[in-house]
Amino acid sequence: MSGGTWAQVASTLFVGVVGLWLVHGYRRQARLKLVERQVDAYQKLWILTAPATPERSEPMSVHERTEMYDAMVRWYFDEGEGIFASASTRALFVGFRSNLVCPRELMEPASLAAELDAMSEVDADRRRGCVSIRQASILRAQLKADLSLHFGFNYYSDLLPEDRAFLVSCGIPLWRRPWRAGPRRRPRRARMNTCVCGHCSPQAT
Repeated sequence: MSGGTWAQVASTLFVGVVGLWLVHGYRRQARLKLVERQVDAYQKLWILTAPATPERSEPMSVHERTEMYDAMVRWYFDEGEGIFASASTRALFVGFRSNLVCPRELMEPASLAAELDAMSEVDADRRRGCVSIRQASILRAQLKADLSLHFGFNYYSDLLPEDRAFLVSCGIPLWRRPWRAGPRRRPRRARMNTCVCGHCSPQAT
């Protein structure tokens, strides 16, 4: 192979490497921008779920649940933030949002819907407002998992049976963090399990 041919080959390889480097750099910058947008979107979602803080002493009212539902719809569609949600966050978002306002018989999990159906309207509304607080905390835990915050720590490993059933109904695998229990240690009880309605199972108190 002549010297000129070698030079052409070397030049072609150089151009190819530079091209790949530029493409990689562009994709990396694009990913970084997407991550920044996701963080901003998640921060907004975190803030709008503030009325469902686990530090409440009373269940969420019907009015509060309706207001939160409307705010979540605006966040997802009107503000276009839903496009940055991961598959798991989107599934929990839709499940939680629906449970805020849907008819009792359509609530997930089905076992919870059956329980509410057997209660008086007043008691069912209080129970539902209490469940909404825990499900909001479940959604926020998933937001932190998406962003790898508290990496390696099982944020919410001591779930109630109905909480696990809710995750399953949303298609969330329980063997993944932050939902699985850590090895060789007793799962920690999360504060969000505290009952504020007086109708939850004894495990919630």
